[in-house]
Amino acid sequence: MKITILGSTGFVGKVLLKKALDKGYQVKTLVRNPEKLGEFKYRVEFIQGNIFNAEDIEKTVSETEAVISTVGPPQRNPGDPERYKKAMEDLVAILEKKNIRRLIHIGGAAHLGGEKENWTLGRRFLRFFLNTLSKPILVAKHLEWEVLKKSKLEWTLVRPPRIADGESKGKKLMADEKNLASLQVNVEDLSNFLLEQITSVTWIRKAPLVSNE
Repeated sequence: MKITILGSTGFVGKVLLKKALDKGYQVKTLVRNPEKLGEFKYRVEFIQGNIFNAEDIEKTVSETEAVISTVGPPQRNPGDPERYKKAMEDLVAILEKKNIRRLIHIGGAAHLGGEKENWTLGRRFLRFFLNTLSKPILVAKHLEWEVLKKSKLEWTLVRPPRIADGESKGKKLMADEKNLASLQVNVEDLSNFLLEQITSVTWIRKAPLVSNE
């Protein structure tokens, strides 16, 4: 199966890319600098460009069956949230045009967009912390979710809290639409969950909060 991974040179994307290739997926990806793919440069099909160019997006997703996106504003200089909303609008329109139904995207546990969610003290603190340091990121992720809700795609928005580096500690990953089990998730466990969504129907058109026990 050939899939698209967007954001493959980022913190989560690098782990996700390796796991996808290890599982036997053929991967296409969109990168500004192919050298950042490192050893994977010769194991993937890449398009050189950026997520804010609709033509680049279309070239990348063509002839693939599902898209996983880890794209999001960087913590340093996150930029205008509207750019990420427009990028999501372009991505959705292109996937609908090409009849590529499955889209898995990363949001966050601290941004708005859900209904009747349980905002615990810890989750409120996480939102306050991020809202103080990186408000444009929260706004961008909220806007992306609003675009997904209006689409006809079989989308899943995966919403992690703090993403921890390093190997998995073997703690169970919990997914729930209303509740966040903890304020941390391991990057390997998160990547495995993202890949599982390619064939799973459990979270279609839903936005699970994911974290380790």
